[in-house]
Amino acid sequence: MAISATEHVWGQGLGLSSGQREPEYNLLVPYEEMPEVITGPTAWTKEELEASHERWLRPFTEVEVDQIEQAIHQVESRQLQLAEIDRSTFVLPDHLATALTKVRDDLINGIGFVVLRGLPVHKWTTRQSSIAYLGLGSYIGRRLSQNRQGHMLGHIKDLAEGKEVNGEGRIYRTQKAQTYHTDESDIVGLLCLHKAMEGGESQVVSSHRIYNVLRKERPYVLRQLCIPHWYYDRKGETSKGEKEWMRTPGYYFYKNKLSMKWDSYYVGALQRFWEQGLLPQYTDAQREAIRVMEEMCHRLCLEMTLQPGDVQFVTNTHNLHARSAYKDDNDPSKKRWLQRLWLATSEEEGGWPLPFADSEYLKRGGVQVNDTPESYPLEAE
Repeated sequence: MAISATEHVWGQGLGLSSGQREPEYNLLVPYEEMPEVITGPTAWTKEELEASHERWLRPFTEVEVDQIEQAIHQVESRQLQLAEIDRSTFVLPDHLATALTKVRDDLINGIGFVVLRGLPVHKWTTRQSSIAYLGLGSYIGRRLSQNRQGHMLGHIKDLAEGKEVNGEGRIYRTQKAQTYHTDESDIVGLLCLHKAMEGGESQVVSSHRIYNVLRKERPYVLRQLCIPHWYYDRKGETSKGEKEWMRTPGYYFYKNKLSMKWDSYYVGALQRFWEQGLLPQYTDAQREAIRVMEEMCHRLCLEMTLQPGDVQFVTNTHNLHARSAYKDDNDPSKKRWLQRLWLATSEEEGGWPLPFADSEYLKRGGVQVNDTPESYPLEAE
């Protein structure tokens, strides 16, 4: 599908994300024409990464932390707003900027996740931590809106929401376990400010590794995941005139790239649409695919506990991520708290081509409701 000049400029926009979209169905490749196996670093196994932490864990040096703090102070001295933080205002020395460029390339074309360790968030204010996080993130991708409020800086914190069916709450605002999923962005980032008293482990799994195992062990399940007969509840985060759901395959192969869009929570929260006869009920084969997919993720995932000061980036094109349930400390000031970024890496800026109309947009994806402006809250809301 051609993109009009107006759409392309808007997609590049200095504010709005392009929003959630269904794929261009005529661009989808059927299961029979997909590769037999995916090779290379994107199909990593947990065993090899458990034996080689240096492939995904990168501590900041003391010198680098000093340089990041200098960049924070420059932003503060100029009295910049959080929305004004980018590479031009959060200036890092060449060697650190180059290191982040390598991290970005590894995210897009390598194993697809990294943990940057050692930011001294315990001695920074929330705003200083946010400045550092937004600044570092600007070297990875372009920020996107994450919800109907236009949050560009998100907060993962228990706000006692998240009904299983028919609700508009989002699970990241609860203590519940998150199922394995991808987000509406090329890359998702998390900055840990406080960890949970108990639980809250982070899990990452290669969707390419899952594809290879399913091809070998359960090809009939993989076939189900490659058909565009999955529906996503949009949880009320829709613009005027949009449907309350999206239709998509789990896996899609486009221009020699295998990507995935999956979230069993959103795929399964369709009861009200079924009751109204608006969507077809899932077949037994589809229900089995949902179950097998979650089991496969648990079997193949790498699990880690994010420490305060850790920054984790995960690429959604070829990884899924999840979180275990957790318990908070009784002290409200010690509640589990992570900040989140959704980042776009467009084709023009080295990202993977995707079978979506906004693939060439510089700010493709995100959750954009009507013309809701960007927002940078410093606390969960």
